[in-house]
Amino acid sequence: MKVLFNMRLKTLWAVILFVNVLFFTNCSDDKDSPVALAPEFEWITQLDETTPFFVIPGQSYQLEYSAQNANAINIATLPEGWNAQVDEPNHSISIQASENAVSKITLTVNVQGEGEQKISSKVDLYCLNSFDDPNGTFVLNEGNMTTENGSLTYITPEGYVIDDAYKAVNGTELGNVAQDMAFCDGKIYIISQNGDMNAVGSHFDNDGMLIVVNAKTLKKEIAFSNAELPGIDWPSHIAVIDEQHVYIRDNEGIKHLDMSSKELKFVEGTEQAPKSQFFTRDGKVYTYKPGLISGIIEITPEDDSVKKILFPYTLSCQINTVLGIKPADDGDIWVMSFGAGKSAISKFNPTTRETIQRQISVQPSVGSSGMGFAVKGNTFYYADGTTIYQMNFNDDPELDETSGLDSEEILCDLNTLDNNAGMLYNNIAVHPKTGQVYINTIKSYAQLQTNQIWAFDFNASKDAPAAKYENYTNFPAGCYFYPEN
Repeated sequence: MKVLFNMRLKTLWAVILFVNVLFFTNCSDDKDSPVALAPEFEWITQLDETTPFFVIPGQSYQLEYSAQNANAINIATLPEGWNAQVDEPNHSISIQASENAVSKITLTVNVQGEGEQKISSKVDLYCLNSFDDPNGTFVLNEGNMTTENGSLTYITPEGYVIDDAYKAVNGTELGNVAQDMAFCDGKIYIISQNGDMNAVGSHFDNDGMLIVVNAKTLKKEIAFSNAELPGIDWPSHIAVIDEQHVYIRDNEGIKHLDMSSKELKFVEGTEQAPKSQFFTRDGKVYTYKPGLISGIIEITPEDDSVKKILFPYTLSCQINTVLGIKPADDGDIWVMSFGAGKSAISKFNPTTRETIQRQISVQPSVGSSGMGFAVKGNTFYYADGTTIYQMNFNDDPELDETSGLDSEEILCDLNTLDNNAGMLYNNIAVHPKTGQVYINTIKSYAQLQTNQIWAFDFNASKDAPAAKYENYTNFPAGCYFYPEN
């Protein structure tokens, strides 16, 4: 019996010893096994955390990255119109978008490590395929007349700035000293003063004097070189009824271009047409006759006949110098003028010649745009130096012209807000959709690279702009907005 007990005890100790050996062996194996490292992912391409990555339709972009401990890298499903491929050997991701792609998406990169370990990284993408959004803003830049071409800056509805959007889309540049733009039937017409040859005879590599682009994509559709527009002498402004009726103002007067036949002819009766923006309404073109006996010039496209509608001779505020005209909402024409020491804004009826005037206290400068004011509804904006004024035009017949002085208000002095805003460059503009007032300033002619694009909501604040974009312009010709209708 004692022998049996001893045998059982020895067996038990043997089992315990075996279990201990097995346990400690396993512990030793676990301690020596390598721990799987977490995957890592980092963008090498510099990306702005507050601005999306912009993509032009039809172009391919490479985003480079660095990855460690990654078994696989893939892209989450993208909306229709977008495409992205991972090139793991070259550590890059190529991205493309079509013209019909949704504008704004988020690219999600999934990185799979060992086992269940995984991480992801996100990048906001923005497809530039909707330049015809009425909430956007164009800033046309003249460029330096002896050293560079013109350019077109675009501000998206969200406030992102695309510097030289035309070149980004087309890979080529606008003509030298870009002056004016017009919108018609889904196209944008851009005229430049010097085209492909500057004022001193140097040839410039660009797309020419007149360029027509698709308003949605900004892709060039038609371009006219200087040689293709013989007889055009320093064009400054453009108005368009259709492709057969393109009107260009130059040093001689107004020329009519038929783009289908490329025929260019002078419109008789428009001699010495002013260097000022003109407008179209109800299928006709409007500019004005300068001089002491001034008035509105109306061009009928069917036969290029010119009708001159003179301003009344006897007015409380004489119209000796016109500082710009714009269409009023009710069919009348707004006229800013100076004469006999008085500046005024007039509401002129071209049918009856009835004129309602409101005096203002300053004589605004017009710059190369030839326009001294901006207007939305009955609210006018204009400037004296860097001081911005507002005047609400009340056309009550019981009021006289001096009521404008009572309605006039100083909004702000831009130079006080920023001493780098040394001078206005060309005209003020008001956004027809948002009502924000856009103003371009530069430090000086010599320091033009220090510049500002101001966007004010004066109903919210007179001192703080709703947005301010610095150092994007090159002698800005003006701000333009794609029409809603």
